[in-house]
Amino acid sequence: MPTSLVAAAIIACTAPTVHDGDTLRCGPDRIRLFGVDAPEVRRGQTPAEPFAYEARDELIRLTRGRVACRPVDRDRYGRIVAKCWSSESPDLNAALIRSGFATEYRRYSKGLYAGEEEQARLAKRGRWR
Repeated sequence: MPTSLVAAAIIACTAPTVHDGDTLRCGPDRIRLFGVDAPEVRRGQTPAEPFAYEARDELIRLTRGRVACRPVDRDRYGRIVAKCWSSESPDLNAALIRSGFATEYRRYSKGLYAGEEEQARLAKRGRWR
């Protein structure tokens, strides 16, 4: 983990602002959920990807209480990549994938959430309907 992230061992806030199904803002910190790939909401003229609003709404539901995140990296956009939990879920990243509205971003997570994605697929939740 980069030294600058070690100093920020835990980022916490109440009811963060949610941009889409895998990105939120906790105070001044933009956070990308580690290992989660959700459809893009997009702004402007480009339409949202299928299930983008459902993924965003699920993350909003899961983050209405206290949220905490442990940084693991920074992405190319300068966002903190983190594993997060809340009063609604001990693992937000896994919960989003289990909902079926997001998938595992295997390029980075290397199968960490494969079981959650399989659960969503077998239960025909979200995009697996």
